[in-house]
Amino acid sequence: MRWTHEQRKQKLIEITDRDAEINEKAGAPIYKMEFVDYNDNDELILKYYIKPWQRNPFGNLQGGMICYYIDATAGALSWAAVDCDPVGTVDINVNFIRAVPEKSEYVTVKAKVISIGRRVVVATAEVYDPEGWLMAVATTNTTRLLPPDPNPIIV
Repeated sequence: MRWTHEQRKQKLIEITDRDAEINEKAGAPIYKMEFVDYNDNDELILKYYIKPWQRNPFGNLQGGMICYYIDATAGALSWAAVDCDPVGTVDINVNFIRAVPEKSEYVTVKAKVISIGRRVVVATAEVYDPEGWLMAVATTNTTRLLPPDPNPIIV
């Protein structure tokens, strides 16, 4: 089924409204995400609020958290782009441009699907601080996780 832009937007709002579910599974309020937009350029924009424990000893947002935010954003967009639940990340290539400073309360992640293949969805993502400075750029490859073949061929 090919969804319209508005149907994808509604699906993305549902997919990204999972703070309570994720925090319950974690056993603590560790996660705070906010849907910002799914614009006419098919970019998904999410805001992630930074918790004190997500910072490194220098006070900057830890790079692994930036990867997590990229993965969550691009994964949700890939899921909606191919109408396949679930999808799984194959790899993420992140280039860190500058540190997210201690004064930043949140980062914004913009993701866009650039290619949809038979099994792999390729997306790009950009991470911005509250002042609009580019912090990191990434490319992700996500695969459609299909049910196991009931009649596998063993080679």
